[in-house]
Amino acid sequence: MSNTRPILVHSLATIALLFAATGPLHAQKKQVEEEKKPWWDAPQPRFSKSELGGVFSGTVDMRGDAKVSHRTIYKAIAVRLGEAGKAGTVIFDTEMMRMACAVPDKPVMFNTYRDGLGGAGHWVGSPYIFTAESGPAWANEGGNFNDLREGKKAGPLPRSWAHYRGLYRHGERVIFTYRINGVDILDMPWIEEIAGQKVLTRTLEIAPSNSLLALKICQTRDNTEAPTVVIPHGKPDSSFNLAKKDDEWHLDIKPRKNPSRIKVILASATADQIRKITISSANISPVEDLSQFITGGPPRHPSPLVTKGAIGTEKGPYVVDTITPPFDNPDKILFRFGGHDFFSNGDIAVCSIDGDVWRVSGIDSKLDTIHWRRLATGLFQPLGLKIVKDKVHVLGRDQITRLHDLNGDGEADFYECFNNGCRIGKHVHEYATGLETDPEGNFYYVKGHGANNEHAGTLLKVSPDGADISVVATGFRWPNGSGAGPNGELTVADQQGTWVPSSRVDLIKKGGFYGFMNAHHRKNPPTSYDGPLCWIPHKVDNSCGGQAWNTSDKWGPFKGHMVHCSYGKCTLFLVMQETIGSVDQAGVFQFPFKFQSGGMRARFNPHDGQLYVSGLKGWQTSGAKDGCLQRVRFTGEKVSMPRSLNIHANGIRVGFTQQLDEELAEDLDSWQIEQWNYQWTSKYGSKEYKVSEPSTPGHDKVEIRSARLLPGGQEVFLEIPSLAPVMQMKIDFDLETTSGDEMIGTLHNTIHTLGPPL
Repeated sequence: MSNTRPILVHSLATIALLFAATGPLHAQKKQVEEEKKPWWDAPQPRFSKSELGGVFSGTVDMRGDAKVSHRTIYKAIAVRLGEAGKAGTVIFDTEMMRMACAVPDKPVMFNTYRDGLGGAGHWVGSPYIFTAESGPAWANEGGNFNDLREGKKAGPLPRSWAHYRGLYRHGERVIFTYRINGVDILDMPWIEEIAGQKVLTRTLEIAPSNSLLALKICQTRDNTEAPTVVIPHGKPDSSFNLAKKDDEWHLDIKPRKNPSRIKVILASATADQIRKITISSANISPVEDLSQFITGGPPRHPSPLVTKGAIGTEKGPYVVDTITPPFDNPDKILFRFGGHDFFSNGDIAVCSIDGDVWRVSGIDSKLDTIHWRRLATGLFQPLGLKIVKDKVHVLGRDQITRLHDLNGDGEADFYECFNNGCRIGKHVHEYATGLETDPEGNFYYVKGHGANNEHAGTLLKVSPDGADISVVATGFRWPNGSGAGPNGELTVADQQGTWVPSSRVDLIKKGGFYGFMNAHHRKNPPTSYDGPLCWIPHKVDNSCGGQAWNTSDKWGPFKGHMVHCSYGKCTLFLVMQETIGSVDQAGVFQFPFKFQSGGMRARFNPHDGQLYVSGLKGWQTSGAKDGCLQRVRFTGEKVSMPRSLNIHANGIRVGFTQQLDEELAEDLDSWQIEQWNYQWTSKYGSKEYKVSEPSTPGHDKVEIRSARLLPGGQEVFLEIPSLAPVMQMKIDFDLETTSGDEMIGTLHNTIHTLGPPL
């Protein structure tokens, strides 16, 4: 392809182009001066002061422009343009394939609730260099720009029409790649200076096409004149036509057998400045060959941040080692982690809710030297990460992004949109959390509620190739945690709130409804819900995290068990599950250690068999640090804990990891049991209610008729008359092993059904 393709200079003369409709630039400046606190002086969260990497993804409100009828861009990517990103910001809408607006100088502003993590609502304010009306930017094959999405018009346009494929990074340059009506397009915004005037340029590289392509460039303002078309190099190309249609500027691209490039220039300028730009058109830089920017560029962060880990010095079978994040760094980058996984060489990829993905190396027995390399930046509050075939898949609110290091320099050059089919809104609870896979390679994650669309409060499934997305289960409120077992088990853990009486861990069945009525997604409102695997009292786990399965013998006596993280309490629970017929139920027991921050994700490392937990502090948690990446290491010492829980028609069988002292095991004073129920209502959470008096707050003590140590010496059967299903049971024990070690603790369990008598 030739580098001397035509350049269209979009010179809307006579007024300041595409500033807010409130008036010309001098009037806006006067208005700003009169305001006590301009929009750019609003208090900002801490992460806004860090080096964000030149790209920021979020939900953006375009403020200060009355001509924009629908101001919210739900899936927006803001790119800082010019050298060092100081010339301006452009906003790209990945659902509509729309270059939505550009603003000079000032960056995108951020939501300040919960230190920037409380939902979307990031925003930009006028003056604008240009704006484009909401809706599809490119016409479909029928030449129609109308939004033809069904229902609530949420989510991306149909793939056959507009398919966002991702973005390339090359130094300060960002090149968007997408497909329109089957035609591949590269689209690069940039800031240039022509005749002393900063202008926004947009370079398009378009694959051959048998049909007309039509693009809305931007809106007109007031009585602007027709644009001037300047061809500084070569002869005019009749395959491009720029014209005003219905108060918008349209670019028509006629059918072509060969690839083509075009450069459009948008200037917010006076008539005199436009004339100078036109006269200086011979000095306009030629249309760039965008292929030079899509094979990998120079590293943006070539030097790793280095820390020293801390090996746990506690005594006992499990100790917590710390893979120390570089909290103190020159770019003021925050480290609040929401997901991690392992490369084939043992390195860890970990994502932060502030938009980064880091590659962490030096994970060995000593942790003497830990290298942190910034693999990617600018993602939309990522809270889940999964590595498949050594490719990082990271989950944001907007999409699953697959990262590619094209030139092997340790940084991602291509941020591939693996799947962006999820529908999103602006609600505080609409995080997407816990990216997992099943044995067939399908991906799963869970969405919080809030938006008025079919994906709010659901567990979602994405096909192995990323092409399809579907709903697996509904009825979730703010499910921070999820997990996937070795046999395709799927779990979700929800938080107490409206319609959620207390924390709950769910073992998912396809089509299930898990209690949150605002997200039932059924024609007729349900009158009941699918019960959890286990309820957990709010004071024990006030905010759930994720789950993981231990599949090896390297982590002590708990092979085959699930573990569950508490975000709120920074703790870890062993889950003791049983299946009676087709009914699943469980109890939990807390391990005797805590994490430095709220436990978000847990994964067992296939290299050393140990458990690794990542976490953050962003809302209510007892965590002391912004984030943590820690290893729960089995030392080989003797474990003295419960390991199983089985419910029978005539009592409860509790199993332990050690042989028990018979006298204490059979002493009724060694055991205390109480139980209670919750109420499923629209109120925030539930009080604890007596089983004997369902409307009276309180607990019922459970009579234990006898306690019997079973053969083998590691199980105790508690005979309980009139045992019945109950939402919450608490079992306290005070025992000793045969070697004299104390074993004191508390189990919390749920009983849905009773097994055969023992």
